[in-house]
Amino acid sequence: MRSFVLTCLLLLMAFPAGAVEDGQVMYTGGTVAPLAAGAVGRLDTTSETALSFEYSGNKLVIPYAQIESFQYTEEVARHLGVLPAIAVGLVKKRQRRHYFQISFRDESNVSQVAIFEVPKQMPPTLLAVLRTRAPQACKPAYAMTCHPRNS
Repeated sequence: MRSFVLTCLLLLMAFPAGAVEDGQVMYTGGTVAPLAAGAVGRLDTTSETALSFEYSGNKLVIPYAQIESFQYTEEVARHLGVLPAIAVGLVKKRQRRHYFQISFRDESNVSQVAIFEVPKQMPPTLLAVLRTRAPQACKPAYAMTCHPRNS
């Protein structure tokens, strides 16, 4: 029994988490009509006026002035049980996924939301860009969404 559990744990650790790779961003859901969940692309933060998500030859443009709020969360990639989590935690660090939820108004003034999974090194940069270029999203009512929160 013990060797079976150990084998299962080793196999579990060998599989990739399915998270996005460096530089890639995945749209995981939201209300943006032409965009399907699972679309992989890149976020372009170089424009001073808009955040762009470029995917499969298309582009979703979110003007910073239209962003109403944003929220960063990080979640454990796999939920194991208590004992397997302890066993894996002793051997290697648990993988986490990083998400940004951005609420904005589109060109028709309709409320939209886009949720992106980003690579682990991107949150500090994206948070800084959003805080600087979309300061209206950091009003006191939205203060909790402007700072990292761990789930």
